Amino acid sequence: MGLDAAHGSASDHMNKLDLTSRERKCTVDGCTNRHYAKEYCKKHYAQVLRHGKLTPERERGAVRVCLAEGCGRTDTIHWYCRKHARQMRVHGRLTPEREHLMGYEGCMVKGCKQAHRAKGFCAKHYNQDRWLKLQAKKRKKTRARGGKKVAAKRR
Repeated sequence: MGLDAAHGSASDHMNKLDLTSRERKCTVDGCTNRHYAKEYCKKHYAQVLRHGKLTPERERGAVRVCLAEGCGRTDTIHWYCRKHARQMRVHGRLTPEREHLMGYEGCMVKGCKQAHRAKGFCAKHYNQDRWLKLQAKKRKKTRARGGKKVAAKRR
């Protein structure tokens, strides 16, 4: 397959293929991405441009644990879990003295060993309790109307 002089020779084409197999890589430890600029891949080059340094702690996929003492949650917002991030936003500091479990250690349903969520129940039993109360409230409304559903008037 011959290429004319305007498009280069076959040997030039082969040299370009050799370059792709010898591509430079990002110089950051553990990064295997292709070189983009100044010895970095696009991601790390953008970090240097934006922050003036590499910021591995801000990269996606990095697991961050809440900074509050004794809290091991990983759903962080500005280095704190949702509960502690709210404390920082509202009070400007962590407020462990305001935290409480309302005297419950675990779920009060017999045989359930899940952690307490609200009103003495774990999350599962708390939601079941809410649903049962909602159903009872609907039945009460239906009885108050004489057992019949009232249809909305049409204009």
